[in-house]
Amino acid sequence: MTIADQATDLLAALGGEFIDPPMVLPAAVPLELSGEVVRSRICTFVDGQTKEWALRPDLTLPVAIAETRRREDGGNGESLLRYRGRVFRMPALAQDPIEYEQVGFEKFGAPRNVEQDIWLFSTLSETCQALGIETAFVSVGDLSVFPTFVDALGFSDDVAAGLKRAFRQAGGVDAYLAGLERNRSGLAGRVAGMTTAEIAAFVEDIFAITGVRPVGERRADEIVERLAERSKSGAQFEISAAQQAVLRNILALDDRLDTAPQALASIAKENGFTGLTETLDRFSARANALVEIAQARFGTVPRFATQFGRRFTYYDGLVFEFAASNDPDAVRRPFVAGGRYDSLLSELSDGQVSATAVGGIIIPHRMASPEGAAA
Repeated sequence: MTIADQATDLLAALGGEFIDPPMVLPAAVPLELSGEVVRSRICTFVDGQTKEWALRPDLTLPVAIAETRRREDGGNGESLLRYRGRVFRMPALAQDPIEYEQVGFEKFGAPRNVEQDIWLFSTLSETCQALGIETAFVSVGDLSVFPTFVDALGFSDDVAAGLKRAFRQAGGVDAYLAGLERNRSGLAGRVAGMTTAEIAAFVEDIFAITGVRPVGERRADEIVERLAERSKSGAQFEISAAQQAVLRNILALDDRLDTAPQALASIAKENGFTGLTETLDRFSARANALVEIAQARFGTVPRFATQFGRRFTYYDGLVFEFAASNDPDAVRRPFVAGGRYDSLLSELSDGQVSATAVGGIIIPHRMASPEGAAA
């Protein structure tokens, strides 16, 4: 019996329904969720009607699409869907295949609480142990941590939304802050606080001094209007040096999971943030449980990093992976991945469907290969 056979049988004990989702999905789904940055990793083709399709890059997306349609047709309540099948993605490392098998499950509509996160982590840990995995390097992230601290800093809606979007890409927050600095130091910064009439006079002075006038279809009044808009945005987008320091401290957190709760609590206390007690208590309770499970199953303490898990663009809470070791190549080839993605069904249905979601996958060939297995 193969590892995939064993994993399939073990997960069958969870109950629910076995599903065999379509092999292809509209390419717009992964591209709109993750941006064009993922195009180099997915396998796409164009049909005779010029519609672009993608071979499924994982099984979570097509299963979530199926669940979205079920709920649009009137289905509700809690559901658990199990699956096994081939997925297709361009390899991140030379030794990786383009096509390989995943075994996993997704759970929809369950309560949004710490207990469900712990259940997910425990289920996959127990399954791995039953498959003969004795040790693992466990990475944990929580994609709600950074947004929570952004909200605590009290930014305007535009700034908060911009920072949260930037967080989802590597180096995004630094690039966002640098962009604001360029905005402040450019013409928009020079005219901040001026009225539209004063900005128009300022622009006319520049034209008079330089002898340059607008060319093509752009008119001087359009330049004034655009500059006025940018100057107002620049005023709203002010982020102080102290606030930037807090953001960078949160992003830099990379610690053992058993000490991460105290590190976050210290940042909150040092900056006088109020209203975070409940959030931090939940984080601490979950961290303690996950540490206990990982020590019991694999004899290790998980590693937590604020920035871990951002490449899983549809996840919005707990994210974790099990790898053979902390070697960089092994970490990039986890044999288990899972997490929470409560907003995905809403995104797939333009807000028509909303349901909590957690799930995880096992990648059997990485358990079997010497460089990808802990057993």
